[in-house]
Amino acid sequence: MNSPQSGLFEEPGRSSQYLEYQLKSAAIDDVKSALRKALQPVPDVHILVAFGRACWHRLQPEWCPEQLMDFKARASEKGHVMPGTQQDLFVWIVAEDRGDVMAAIVQVAEALASVADITLDLDGYKTREARIITGFVDGTGNPKGDKKRQAAIIPEGSIGEGGSFVIGQKWTHRYKEFMSLSVPAQEQVFGRTKETNIELEGTAQPPNSHVSRTDIDVNDVPMKMYRRGTPYGNASDKGLYFLAFTCEFERFENVIDSMLGGGDGVTDSLMDYSDCHTGSYWFMPSQQDLDAALTS
Repeated sequence: MNSPQSGLFEEPGRSSQYLEYQLKSAAIDDVKSALRKALQPVPDVHILVAFGRACWHRLQPEWCPEQLMDFKARASEKGHVMPGTQQDLFVWIVAEDRGDVMAAIVQVAEALASVADITLDLDGYKTREARIITGFVDGTGNPKGDKKRQAAIIPEGSIGEGGSFVIGQKWTHRYKEFMSLSVPAQEQVFGRTKETNIELEGTAQPPNSHVSRTDIDVNDVPMKMYRRGTPYGNASDKGLYFLAFTCEFERFENVIDSMLGGGDGVTDSLMDYSDCHTGSYWFMPSQQDLDAALTS
């Protein structure tokens, strides 16, 4: 079985950089050369890369996971919008030390400057309790142990085995509006208690909570995904970069459909307090398939 790119399961990863790129009109051999330079090892840092469908076709015209497609804009009947801003290339830099991450950022940016334009450059951080800016713990429902790999990695025998399907979205919080709610009201939005991080149960769990709309089964199969996004922020812009990996592409579509009210018209109430600004799907090849694509 092919192996995932190094760093996918290395947690906590307290510092991240999320870089999205659109390719210029460059020869494919120049793109491969630039990527090889960008991905050179940096001590104590993981640099992972994923590709939009069109970009992967250029790098590896012989095959592509059939399910992979561009992210298309969609909206709920209530007016919540998830825009489609599909990009060619995604580079995720993750480490424990911000200085180490910065060294890798410089390497990647310099290497890719001649072949691609950067369209998103976002720093991420992780607190010791994994709390986001609103005070709630993020990622509690993430698979644990061996279940991480089951959720994130395309299985053996499938096209792209050892790799992952990836989603990236930038969400900005309406911080002041959300924090004006009482704590019990905030907990109804998330579906978890704020201080103790306990999932609400039974009738206490609202049907429109974030937990209810995202922790779903389809045909008795849990739509689990492995999330590695983090909060980002500065004085004027704060939110969450949602980054997730799955073994089956349709899991993304099913969860997004649920959030937007597909089937029953009930939307994820977290979208009443957060706005989505970007949306891309990518394929993150296994290390073996990445090496083959960049050297062929």
